[in-house]
Amino acid sequence: MNQRQNFIETIKWGSPEYLCTDFGPLVMVREPGAKVFDSENRDLWGVKWGVSEYEECRKPCVLPGYDVITDIRKWREQIILPDLSSGSFDYKKAGEEAARIDRSEKMVCLACSGGTFERSHFLLGFENCLADMLLEPELMGELMDAITDLRIELLRRTYDAVRYEAIFFHDDWGSKHSLFFKPETWRELIKPREKRIIDAVKGFGGGNVIYIHHSDTFLEPLIPEMIEIGIDVWQGCIPQNDIVKLQKEYRGKIAFMGGIDVAKIDRPDYDETEIRAEVRRAIDTYAPNGGFIPGIPSGAALYEGVQRIYMDEVAKYASEYDLKHFRKGK
Repeated sequence: MNQRQNFIETIKWGSPEYLCTDFGPLVMVREPGAKVFDSENRDLWGVKWGVSEYEECRKPCVLPGYDVITDIRKWREQIILPDLSSGSFDYKKAGEEAARIDRSEKMVCLACSGGTFERSHFLLGFENCLADMLLEPELMGELMDAITDLRIELLRRTYDAVRYEAIFFHDDWGSKHSLFFKPETWRELIKPREKRIIDAVKGFGGGNVIYIHHSDTFLEPLIPEMIEIGIDVWQGCIPQNDIVKLQKEYRGKIAFMGGIDVAKIDRPDYDETEIRAEVRRAIDTYAPNGGFIPGIPSGAALYEGVQRIYMDEVAKYASEYDLKHFRKGK
């Protein structure tokens, strides 16, 4: 069974032949327009990115003080909607990239950053966005509809060029210990827009596109409704969630990717022994319950040394795990 087949068996709660690790056969093709910036480092929505003085790891982020929408009541006047027909969206290049992938062994996965909630707070500023979700839910719904409509059209055009088989949709909905909002707020504003995106994506692929939602946060209260709207895989499950309970309760309904307590190990003074022990803890704790792919919930460690040791240990220990659980006696 090759990597592609084994991945599908794992997320479908079937009979994989070995432990699938990290992103396995998924080969990421970035959504057209995602990394296009002007001379002032603004993206196609007008959001300004840069490295804040407070960023220890020096990773680009949305800079405060440059909100595109300063008043939700004027969002129609202030929003900058990208032109999907412009040269900034290189569908041909994405298609050519996908064409080089051997689909018999690998799986073309479209990487989509800035989901509906994230794009909203990119435009409004994080605190303003959360406040407007509570104080002006109707206007926030209208803004999110505009974002969703554009996203669906972008995904359609990209599918025509790429024929992606999976989608990695990035939209963080919480922190390490809680949601950013009450489930009722998520249910009113985010859930219906995410469902529209999922329905569209699965429609493009005749129902065969695997929908992977990334949120490396606490999400336990939302899992039943994530299943309901068609999310196949939750990538980003951090151990602050009761992953074992979720695996047992929702067996066969949604798969889990993550499990590594990256906040514990991903630091400048990292300890190799701790990293290797954490990889083993995650695999030993969650893999036996099925429907699980061990990996760093955030996608990758911030520190190069942490990532290197993690990759080495997850490969080594997966082999040991396979001998004990999949190839026992062979």
